[in-house]
Amino acid sequence: MSIGENPVPSLRLLEPVVFGSESGIGFRLYPDNRPRNLEIATLQKGLVMTFRGEELIEEGAGFGVPIAKYDENTFFSSTAQVFLDKKSKDSVTLRKVFFLDSVSKKQVRGAFVNDTFYDLLHETFERAYLRKRRIDAVFDWTMRLRKVLGVKTQFIRVKSKGAVAVTYRCVPGAVEITVDLSALNKAGAQEILILNEQGASTFRKYNDADGVALHDQQIGAWSRVTATEAAFSDLNQNIVFTLKKKPNALLIRGREQIRDRFSWAGMTYALSPRISHLEYTIRL
Repeated sequence: MSIGENPVPSLRLLEPVVFGSESGIGFRLYPDNRPRNLEIATLQKGLVMTFRGEELIEEGAGFGVPIAKYDENTFFSSTAQVFLDKKSKDSVTLRKVFFLDSVSKKQVRGAFVNDTFYDLLHETFERAYLRKRRIDAVFDWTMRLRKVLGVKTQFIRVKSKGAVAVTYRCVPGAVEITVDLSALNKAGAQEILILNEQGASTFRKYNDADGVALHDQQIGAWSRVTATEAAFSDLNQNIVFTLKKKPNALLIRGREQIRDRFSWAGMTYALSPRISHLEYTIRL
């Protein structure tokens, strides 16, 4: 559906919505889990960035996708609903309600492995990676070893932890995003993550206001952003998305590309479960 079809406000949508601009940069929002690429194929996606009609998301989660970490597990969304709240000639306001109703399970050559052991191993590497950049090569090698050993991620439907409503106001040159966490069950919650990812094949360069400039493998899988503003772009900086650091959130950058497994690049806001709303703008 294009925004020119003039549906009534707050109409639930069953078809993808497309928003474009004269610059060639546009967006697509799916009411289901499309485009179903690689490891996160079964999960719901956020706003998909396009350039001249071509999707740039690859294995990225899209813009504005919630994940919640709890004492017992991390919850993802495999079910959602999409609504058109408002439109005009030059803008469209969309809302996607994500139900956090799935958890990840690891399989080694078809057999599920013990979650406690795998989570402990993953947490150890994650903490070390965030604190010491010297182990970049070790971390990358470990992620590639997962493929050799046949370790795969499956997302299993479980009882939902509630809903997170994400509103996207798309205008030429920007997306204004509002995240409403008020309907999420916070009991036992440790951290809320809001992902903003697109594809690693396009977004190969990182720059920030502190003068840091990285490309490809230099970016790494996880690293804290200390600058007030940071951006991902293609190598020629023709296609760019920029986020600002928020006072109530930790901003983390990352990029990962492993053939047939991962291909994402972007930034994540990490929030305390005490926070009920987050507003931010992605400049293009």
